[in-house]
Amino acid sequence: MKSLWVITFVVICAIIPFLCEAQEVLGGRITGIITPVVEEFINRVLERAEDEGAQSVLFLLDTPGGLAESMRSIVQKILRSSVPVIVYVYPQGARAASAGSFLVLAAHHAFMSPNTTIGAAHPVTVEGQAVSEKVVSDMASFARSLAASRNRNPEVAEKMVRESLSLTEREALKEGLIEGICTSPEEVLSKLGVSNVPIVWMEMSGKERFLQFLVNPNLAYIFLVLGVLGLIFELSNPGVIVPGVFGSILLLLSLYAFSLLPTNWSGIVLLLLGFLFLVLDLFVTPGIGVLTAGGAIALLLGSVMVFTPRGAIRVSLGVILAVVGSVVAFFAFALAMAFRAHRRKATTGLESIVGKVGVARENLSPEGFVVVDGELWWARTQNPVCKGEKVVIIKKEGATLIVDKKEG
Repeated sequence: MKSLWVITFVVICAIIPFLCEAQEVLGGRITGIITPVVEEFINRVLERAEDEGAQSVLFLLDTPGGLAESMRSIVQKILRSSVPVIVYVYPQGARAASAGSFLVLAAHHAFMSPNTTIGAAHPVTVEGQAVSEKVVSDMASFARSLAASRNRNPEVAEKMVRESLSLTEREALKEGLIEGICTSPEEVLSKLGVSNVPIVWMEMSGKERFLQFLVNPNLAYIFLVLGVLGLIFELSNPGVIVPGVFGSILLLLSLYAFSLLPTNWSGIVLLLLGFLFLVLDLFVTPGIGVLTAGGAIALLLGSVMVFTPRGAIRVSLGVILAVVGSVVAFFAFALAMAFRAHRRKATTGLESIVGKVGVARENLSPEGFVVVDGELWWARTQNPVCKGEKVVIIKKEGATLIVDKKEG
């Protein structure tokens, strides 16, 4: 009986390692621009994979690029990972452009879906300007090192940086940058010999989704425009409060996004200059229209230039035309109303009575009462006026009208 317990104990000890062996692959989706938010999410996925002893980590990648600092931090985490990392450019039509191509090079295993692309990794500054040759050489060497460490083609990796080379999935496979072309994540695992293993997908937290949502180029641009409009409305109508509060919030949210995106600050200055021209034409010199035309041009140019001309991060042309057209149309309408109001004759106040014709109620020599629009006024004249004669109001001094005899 004692020997039976010993045998049972030995069998259990032998089975435990197999029971504890990970039976899952941890998955995550990398979409949109590579930012510190994406970096934080990838770090969480890799830490959980190591804590739980997952067989591997599968990242589905679709990105136009992003910040070099975030990309380097992510690459370092992948290189240090004790769990194999698979980067799969997915779904069809996806891309691993710019910073995304470095994630593919750093992965332990790399795959692409049909009709996808990789490359165009030439670095630029956050203002969209070409960087120095020193920076290009540094990034090119980094790409070569990553490719060589993963037994991939270092020459092609270097060309993606120096020449902005972009490859299709078949060209990438031919040049030895990826291990295969697959149509689904399950097919990727099957090619790696991992079958019948569930993929446990990790999603971004609510905070991460919100911050990544803000880093949308179109949304950041719209928030900037709405924020400036809100502040303009508040300053022109002090005490309304609501436009100023929401305008300030939207403006700060847009500045957060622009601080993370490859922003061309010359474009931002042009946008603000355009709004300044529109406001000046409306409130300072209404009716001229020249500043409105200049403001429209500045808004359009600033909207096009607001992000770097290289890479895929830009505001949609449709969004630009809709926003600029709406803003210019609003200010043009307001300008037309202001011009019309300036041309309209005053109906109240001092200006409304000057030039009107009244009748002397008594002899004016030089003062007396006159009747204007049925109202009795005290008037003074330099030339004598007889009772019943018509007079023209010249001006008003206090409560006294200065009049003159109406000829004819």
